[in-house]
Order: sequence, then structure tokens, then C-alpha cells
Amino acid sequence: MPCKLKSIPGSTDFEGKSGVEITLEVKNHVGNVLIFGAEYDGKQLVPEDMALGRVKLRIARESRTLKLVFVFTASTMGRGELRESDGADSQFMRALVGHEPFQAIRIVGLP
Repeated sequence: MPCKLKSIPGSTDFEGKSGVEITLEVKNHVGNVLIFGAEYDGKQLVPEDMALGRVKLRIARESRTLKLVFVFTASTMGRGELRESDGADSQFMRALVGHEPFQAIRIVGLP
């Protein structure tokens, strides 16, 4: 199946159909990277004191910001990618670097 998010031209944001569940995962390049914190539409997606390689969320109505905090085993030298995955299909969303552990992504939920 194809990925459910589409890049919004001229921005670093994404859009998708409201109510649809998506999966976001990390891909390692230098060291390991994990999602330590994730908040979207008022919900915490990662349990406290845990770090995950993958999170799921349901696209909210209208525009919401996905806030992510990453941890890197290679400290500030760590590198990776955030990707949306859907089975065998996957699309690049953000480059991840150890010296910038916080990322904010706006997701616009379409009717």
C-alpha cells in the first residue's frame, strides 16, 4: 500500500486524510536512533521512560503539530531518518542528527 501522507509543496509539512492511522519509524545511519518522546493532538505516543523505533498515530482534523524528541547512541554525531512506513512502502520525512534531537512537523488533516 502507498504511504498516506503527502508533502505540502513549498514547505516541510505534510497532509493526509483525517482519521487515517499512520506509522512513523526511524532508520539508522550513524549509531542507533530512537523516538524518546512524541506528542500529537494532545496525546503522548511514547510511554514515559521508554524509547521506540516506531510509533503510530491517527491523523487529526485540521492542522496539528507532531512534536518528536530523539535519542542517539552516537551522541551528537548520530545520524538517521524519520520515515512514514506502510508495509513494503516507505517515504522519507526528515533527516535526523544528534545535535538536533527535537523535531516539529505540522500535519494537516483533510476531510
